[in-house]
Amino acid sequence: MKILNKFNQYLKSPTKCFIPRCKAHCCIEAPLPEDFVNRFQSRIQRRIYSGLNIGINDPKDTYNSIVYNTRPIGIVDIDRTTGEKLYGISKETMEELQLKSMDDIKNLLNEYEAKKIYNYCPFITDYGKCSVYEHRPPICREFGTSIAKVDYCPEKTSRLDIIKFYLAEIFNFKKK
Repeated sequence: MKILNKFNQYLKSPTKCFIPRCKAHCCIEAPLPEDFVNRFQSRIQRRIYSGLNIGINDPKDTYNSIVYNTRPIGIVDIDRTTGEKLYGISKETMEELQLKSMDDIKNLLNEYEAKKIYNYCPFITDYGKCSVYEHRPPICREFGTSIAKVDYCPEKTSRLDIIKFYLAEIFNFKKK
């Protein structure tokens, strides 16, 4: 019975990212090395409206990081203790979207939230895949590897879920 319990625990324990079920939640407001976008310009998937240089993101980094805004209004969490957010939008973008007041901006933000339009990394495709996966920066490679970092993936899945996913795919394929 112990072996069955251990096997059951093994199947149900969380595992690493499972790409077919990924919705790229970890790729929201990802701080990328400042030269990264220039090196992979041809692989950008989303329009970049602006970027905020946040300096060195991690003590072991040797480069500054930039959080790129891929929606017209960039929202960057500045003060993690109070939860206040800094809203940044260029004058050109305000004119392009015909925003005239703070109420217009708040309505647009509410629309983003309702439609689940997030500030994804510029390299994430509409299908939640990374266009620079083989060249991804350290922050992406390290995701989920350190207990000290707050980088829990809501899509992290168990081995049992992976088996169920593939079985469903097989049966869907046979139906077609």
